[in-house]
Amino acid sequence: MSDFQEHLRAQLAQRESDGLLRALREVSPRVLDLASNDYLGLSRHEEIIEAACAASRKYGAGARASRLVSGHNELHSTLENEIARFKNAESALLFSSGYAANIGVVSSLVQNGDAIFCDKRNHASIIDACKFAQINGASVRYYSTTEKLRALLQTSSTRSDVSRVYIITDGVFSMDGDVCDWPRLVQLAREFDAVLILDDAHGTGTLGANGRGTKEHFSIDTNGVDIVEIGTLSKALGAQGGFVVGSQTLIDYLINSSRSFIYSTALNPPACGAALQALRVLEREPQRLQSLRDNTRKLAEGLRERGFDVTQQSSPILSVSVGDANRAVELSEKLLALGVWCPAIRPPTVPQNTSRLRVTASSALSDEDIEQALAAFATVNEP
Repeated sequence: MSDFQEHLRAQLAQRESDGLLRALREVSPRVLDLASNDYLGLSRHEEIIEAACAASRKYGAGARASRLVSGHNELHSTLENEIARFKNAESALLFSSGYAANIGVVSSLVQNGDAIFCDKRNHASIIDACKFAQINGASVRYYSTTEKLRALLQTSSTRSDVSRVYIITDGVFSMDGDVCDWPRLVQLAREFDAVLILDDAHGTGTLGANGRGTKEHFSIDTNGVDIVEIGTLSKALGAQGGFVVGSQTLIDYLINSSRSFIYSTALNPPACGAALQALRVLEREPQRLQSLRDNTRKLAEGLRERGFDVTQQSSPILSVSVGDANRAVELSEKLLALGVWCPAIRPPTVPQNTSRLRVTASSALSDEDIEQALAAFATVNEP
């Protein structure tokens, strides 16, 4: 075996020793899934599946090229118009994924001499996007609280070499399930003339009276603040792809400058058709939101009653604190043996000694499903 292969094997062995080795695994559809981001159960909705099939029959299975070459069709325009309407925005732009949207937006907007202030807990796609911006000459600072953010902004405001300021945050932090302090971030953006970039991947379809996300959840005045909102179609909407909403000027700029949009094949027609129908179902069936919130509460209360350290948030994400990575893996495997899929979340996704089980609620869970899940958790927690 070559030195290179030995090097790789040693790296994998160390990860296994630390309880951090990852592997792909098939999960039977018969297993109760408490890990997916299909918060409203729309990925298996018959109307949405049929919409995906109809789009494929009419436009083909793939988009065939980037949208600036020949991949654009009326389905893309219709979906973008519906997303913009749903988000109360002037315009929208589709990307192949939420990851591509974050990379494309940040790397094209942030330029040499600009300053980025990024929440430490933001998704990896945001962190990676900030690294790209840093390569291009931007400065990047990470904050853990809004108090720390204000101090950093105050220091930055005294520097003459900073051209433009960006504050980047998740709406819902995907590993803990808590919601960002949006009112305070808006206030700081206004005070320091910063552009706010909001990744509402986990807020879209789960937060707000109508599922429109973090901004609707807080419903505060944002006049005078430039906001760029990013989202996905692959979580609560049960489809695939990412999007950006904002002014028409912003969208026109991204079409001309965002490399992950320009040089990627367009979002495939089935995903567009599914997402379009998912928006219609969400607006037609608001009871799904209430069911989601009821199920989140039932799971949180049941887990606490069975001795687990869990805090209920406004989102459907419940973080069950474990600590040790190997212990988290052990609990996850025991749960799977009992028919419940709930994977361990370990470093580097979360900080050292903060491994946890990430439980996600869904409006599709029945009372019997929740009882099964809680019974399994009670069993694995027995001494």
